[in-house]
Amino acid sequence: MTGQQGATTLWSGLETRGMKEAKCSLLLQEDAAFEPKIKALPKQRVLVYQDKGFHPNSASSNHNSAANGSNPNGANNSNEDNFYVDFKGCTILQLEPSFGPTPQRTMPVTLTVGGRCIFTPENYHDFRVMMRTKEQSREMDIAPNGNFDWPDVQSMLLCPLCGSKAPIPQERDEYELEYWMLFYPLLQITVMKGSQMTLGTRTVCRLTCLECMENLLEGMVLTVQPGSSATNSTKNTRLSFTLPASNVLAEAGSASFLEDGPPRPETHPHVDDILDAWTLYNLWEHSGAWEALQNDYRIVLSRSMQGDGGGGAGDEDAAAAAGEGDGQAASSSSAQQPRLREKLGKACGNQKCKKIQGKKDRTSGEIIRLTVRCKECFSEFYCSKNCREKAREKHKPDCLAKQQERRERREKKAKRVQCDTCGQKLPYTQMKKCSRCRQATYCSVECQRAAWADHKAHCVKRG
Repeated sequence: MTGQQGATTLWSGLETRGMKEAKCSLLLQEDAAFEPKIKALPKQRVLVYQDKGFHPNSASSNHNSAANGSNPNGANNSNEDNFYVDFKGCTILQLEPSFGPTPQRTMPVTLTVGGRCIFTPENYHDFRVMMRTKEQSREMDIAPNGNFDWPDVQSMLLCPLCGSKAPIPQERDEYELEYWMLFYPLLQITVMKGSQMTLGTRTVCRLTCLECMENLLEGMVLTVQPGSSATNSTKNTRLSFTLPASNVLAEAGSASFLEDGPPRPETHPHVDDILDAWTLYNLWEHSGAWEALQNDYRIVLSRSMQGDGGGGAGDEDAAAAAGEGDGQAASSSSAQQPRLREKLGKACGNQKCKKIQGKKDRTSGEIIRLTVRCKECFSEFYCSKNCREKAREKHKPDCLAKQQERRERREKKAKRVQCDTCGQKLPYTQMKKCSRCRQATYCSVECQRAAWADHKAHCVKRG
């Protein structure tokens, strides 16, 4: 990824006016804290909405006729073109915002982990059409994708964690880069129909750096109960284990369904086969999981609005604008408790501070929460940014040691793959595959070039 945003940047420059009105940023703030949560999406019959402006002949994917399930209020939708799916239910991983004593400057966001993927030139074309703005719709001579204007495909390329921008893939690229795909809820406030305030909501796909995702998951743990979610009646009697969130995702495979996920595409039958971004998105949509996720967000948004005592447009407008609610407000209490218990009794990393997690603050009377963590080692926690800065020099030796431990731990955990040219074994995230056949594996561009004369004789372009 290229192009680094400032660590304290509030806006990416891609947000719409209505998003800024709702304080909905495409960038997660520097000290945004998250808690992992296993979410069970129940079995249900869902209506998958179609983007009627997305012409099947205009893209290369076999799934173009089902381009977008997030537009139930689209201008040209018809019930004849939309279709129902009997969603079987599944278990997924969400990262919910954890609220600390410092007021948040932007809307907190609940992230859903979609899976790992590569991003191809065909993917860029498909998502560019799906995520078109109204102005781009006119240029493409197709209908707008909904009543609201949203950020275009550039927002998908923008890592929500570091602000780096993924390069636009080209056919001549020697290898394809890998990313995590996160589902990111957006909200905007728009004045329509005179003076009536209307909420618009939408979920978008976001490509996220592998390293940023590793840093985000650092220290997160989950309590899991092996066995199908269909056996919920015996949930209390099943064995449970506490595991790092990164391990749980690794076990799930490239598509991050923890339990009861849909069948994988025939072209990528194994759980560790990396899907391209468009195929991964369609796996969620065509199985009904995407719309089930939207239904869950609508419920959360509706409850949060009722808890707020109203304040604006009706729930139908919010849910219908793009099929997604932000799912933040109702999650705060459940998200805070696991980490609060985990660090209970732990002192602030600034030894001069003396504040302890879970105790009452003598000044404010509020429960102390250590929500600010070291940005380098991700292991030390503080009660405030000020305490983190004061302890920086004293923490530095321990910080460097913990960073080294983390690097060694990740190297041991990473799946090692052998280079087809030199035989060197490296973590799979550092390896490159032939972009034509996706079969040959190399540790560097030099090894790939050295092997090309022999490899091209049996290299068959992937269909």
